[in-house]
Amino acid sequence: MTDVKGFFYPRTATGRSSLIPPPPWYYSGDLLTVEYRTDPARVAELLPAPLSLATEDPGAVAMIWADWQSCSSSREELLDPVRSQYKEAFVVVRCSFEGQTFSRCVYIWVDKDFAIGRGIHQGYPKKLGSMWQTRPHPFPQGAPQIGPGGVFGATLAAGDRRLAEAVLTLNSESDSSTPTRWRTTGSSRASPRAQRTLTQN
Repeated sequence: MTDVKGFFYPRTATGRSSLIPPPPWYYSGDLLTVEYRTDPARVAELLPAPLSLATEDPGAVAMIWADWQSCSSSREELLDPVRSQYKEAFVVVRCSFEGQTFSRCVYIWVDKDFAIGRGIHQGYPKKLGSMWQTRPHPFPQGAPQIGPGGVFGATLAAGDRRLAEAVLTLNSESDSSTPTRWRTTGSSRASPRAQRTLTQN
C-alpha cells in the first residue's frame, strides 16, 4: 500500500496531482455587484435549519460577478496563470443564527475545476458555468473607468442557458457597503453517506 498525499483529490504518492493546494488561499480580483430586494419568503426557501431570515432587510439579495486571481502561500500558481485565474458569479442573501446576522451564498457558478474543489471544502454550492464581465483599465480607449459614467456589463450562463445579465452605469462612490456581502459568511457542508446495503437470502 502507498501512503498517498495531497490536500484534496486526486491523492497520489507525491501529492502533486491534488486539485487544490492546502490553505491559506489568497484572492485578488474585480467584483461587480448588483443589489436588489425580493420577497423574503423566497429567501427563506433557501435557508436550511437552523438558519432563519435576517431581522433587518430580510429580502436583500446581491448578485456578484468576480474576475479572480488566487494563489496559495507559495504563490507558485501566479506563475502558471491557468492555475490561478478563474471567473465566478454568485448570489448572496442575509440570514440569522443565534441572534447574529450572516451573509450566505445560495447559488454560485465558476469556470474552473479547482474553484469547485475549493468550494466543496469551504461549503459553497459551486457549479460549472460561463460568466463574463467588462474589465476596467487605466487606459480608457478600450475599457471603462471606475468612476462616474463608467458602464459595465456582465452575463451568466450554465447548461447552455442564459441565467442572468446586467448593465451598470456608475454615478458616484457609495457611502456604505452592501448589506449582503461584507459580513461573516454562514456556510455549511453536506456529505451524503455512501451506504452499502446487504441483502441476505
